[in-house]
Amino acid sequence: MIVTLASWVYSEYVNNSYFQSYVNSLSPILVPVVSVGFGTASATVATILYFTMRNIRQREGLRVDDNSRIRVLTKRPAKKPQISTSRSERTVAGGLAGVPRPRVPISPSLSPKRGAAQDDRDVEDESD
Repeated sequence: MIVTLASWVYSEYVNNSYFQSYVNSLSPILVPVVSVGFGTASATVATILYFTMRNIRQREGLRVDDNSRIRVLTKRPAKKPQISTSRSERTVAGGLAGVPRPRVPISPSLSPKRGAAQDDRDVEDESD
């Protein structure tokens, strides 16, 4: 129905010069009104979708909470053996696996830039 009316208005605009002048005289008023109407309609649709999705998520959250409560009440968890997780017991049981490696200090004389400069100086000293 809307497509039929829109096509009729378009064909009337193309073929009728009086209708063209009428629409062209309305365009300074019509464009801002249509723009504001489109913006308002878009904001309304976005707001409705936001609140609808929020309500759906809240309902699903309540259902999940209700289901988890039912599951907790009906099922009993199996008892697991208690395993000690203290660091001292792990290192004793695992040997040296839990002991960190000592870091080797890097002296400034071994850095690539300084080492290269020192090598050049040594070469100059040897050539003298």
